[in-house]
Amino acid sequence: MTYYIVEPEVAGDFGDNTILDHTVQPAAVTRLEYRFTNWLGDAILECTPCFIVTETLAGAISAAGLTGVAFDEVQISLSPEGEELIEDPLPAWKWLRFTGDPYRDDFGLDKSMLVVSERSLELLREHGLEHADVEEGNK
Repeated sequence: MTYYIVEPEVAGDFGDNTILDHTVQPAAVTRLEYRFTNWLGDAILECTPCFIVTETLAGAISAAGLTGVAFDEVQISLSPEGEELIEDPLPAWKWLRFTGDPYRDDFGLDKSMLVVSERSLELLREHGLEHADVEEGNK
């Protein structure tokens, strides 16, 4: 099976309500607030080491039976720049949590790099992946 490394759009940063432990590597996040500064429209976003997906994409991932992920709640907010730059209402979002192994499951993390199977990549593209860097992964 072919796997791909995906580097999603970064549309923001951690908000003040994020709980982040920098004493471990990669940093452990137990609560996530994603604070938008701008958004170009992709359905998956990154704020290392975290990823969020639209609620619609989360439902499609679950319906497709893709492996290696679970979903959690994420708090969404806008930075002052985001309030100026983002005119349309944001969709609902879910925190993409990894439960699988890279290069085995449909989703996985390899040293904080998102690794997805070919069928996962197809689904991501169907839902909006215009501003991500994608390259074939080697393992």
